[in-house]
Amino acid sequence: MTRNEKLLKVQEIFRDVLDQPDLCITERFSTTDCPEWDSVATVQIVLATEAAFDIRMPMETVAGLRQVSELLDLLS
Repeated sequence: MTRNEKLLKVQEIFRDVLDQPDLCITERFSTTDCPEWDSVATVQIVLATEAAFDIRMPMETVAGLRQVSELLDLLS
């Protein structure tokens, strides 16, 4: 799966978790771009990403997640 394909899959997760069906994200999309992306949303995004990609991410790694590119890096 290419990085762009991962981004599109992650975008669907963000749309669902943040309840914004028209949300378009880029790798630079960050917590400062979206007030709804708080610590609770981060946990939900991580859990949904783990389920969608069938992986486990260490919580200490994702606790400081602030930008989509960081999440994509973890998926590489």
